[in-house]
Amino acid sequence: MKQGPVSGDSTFLKTLNKSTLLDLIRRHAPLSRADLAKSTKLTRATVSALVEELIAEHWVVETGTGESSGGRKPMMLELNRSAGCVIGLDLRMTNILLIVTDMQGTIIRKSVHPYRSHTGTSGFPSDPDQLFEQIVAVIKKERQALPETPLGLVGAGIGVHGFVEYPSGRIVFMPHTGWKGLSWKEEMEARLQLPVILDNEANLAALGEHEFGAGADSHAGDMLYLSIAGGIGAGFISGGELFRGSGGLAGEVGHTTIEANGLPCSCGNRGCWERYASERAVADKLNLQYAPGITDRILRKLREKDPDALSAIREAGIYLGIGIGNMMHALNPQMIVVGNAMSEYGPWINDQVQEVLSTRYSYVRSYQVQVRYSRLGEDSCALGAASSVIRSIMQQRS
Repeated sequence: MKQGPVSGDSTFLKTLNKSTLLDLIRRHAPLSRADLAKSTKLTRATVSALVEELIAEHWVVETGTGESSGGRKPMMLELNRSAGCVIGLDLRMTNILLIVTDMQGTIIRKSVHPYRSHTGTSGFPSDPDQLFEQIVAVIKKERQALPETPLGLVGAGIGVHGFVEYPSGRIVFMPHTGWKGLSWKEEMEARLQLPVILDNEANLAALGEHEFGAGADSHAGDMLYLSIAGGIGAGFISGGELFRGSGGLAGEVGHTTIEANGLPCSCGNRGCWERYASERAVADKLNLQYAPGITDRILRKLREKDPDALSAIREAGIYLGIGIGNMMHALNPQMIVVGNAMSEYGPWINDQVQEVLSTRYSYVRSYQVQVRYSRLGEDSCALGAASSVIRSIMQQRS
């Protein structure tokens, strides 16, 4: 049976239209009211009324006049960068990297917080409750030191090195700890009285590089980010948005098989890509323990032209190129960005990567793929975490 009108339809439509305007301003500012009306097909009167509300709510500001198309010069609009602050965290192996940004993603402050156990010693927390409490404490402490803004702290994003469901934020598995099934989001939001987003580190780093790093000047709507350190993870931007798969767990490319009867992997498979193309693979070749500081040790050997280190990094570059070719065929991105620790080795691996792509895939130009290396370095994930909060707010703002 046909239903009658649903109460609240006009409110929902208004909310949707304001979110649409905010997202357009976020992605394409500066824009005029006429630009917004043209892009959305809304009337100029509707756009003007909604923009006035967004200005009154501190989300949007007028930034000056634009070029005239024949009449009066239009007032241009941008997000109000000073409306509030956002926190982004990267739960790294040895510490928490925290970044505070304004509403346009510009970094205001950055700090590093070593992990502490109940006994006061350093090292990754021994149980998930310890880590949960430290995250809450770090955010609360940082909140107290924020500059005064109309909206204050509007949200926090947290990058987890592991399998994370989206949008529930449930941590399915953290490989380096063995922890499974952690549902932190609801309690964390209640404790902080703040929206919290938990997501996979590679996904968030992909957002960071796409908006502020290696992909920011390329206009690449489809970009694959490879987070390569001890393992290999990926974040795929498709049409400007993260592709997550059916359960939000897409991107675990390090465990794709690259050698049918290859080296055993901790996942139970053999011949996984990360056993050949990761920083850990290079360390294994050099009989070095994979531990904090390994990047500096390997880089020092490379700068000293140590033959074993040069051989190991070149082999990793070849396997990286082969895997990138596989990703290129499967996803056909406009750009592939190599990030995390492996981006530090760009000067030593790029020739091998490019040679593999040009010799094994002679038709590579038809894919128009660029291989770049991270421009944000260690900030990629935390900055992407902040960006994910901003994006979420823009989509939900009434």
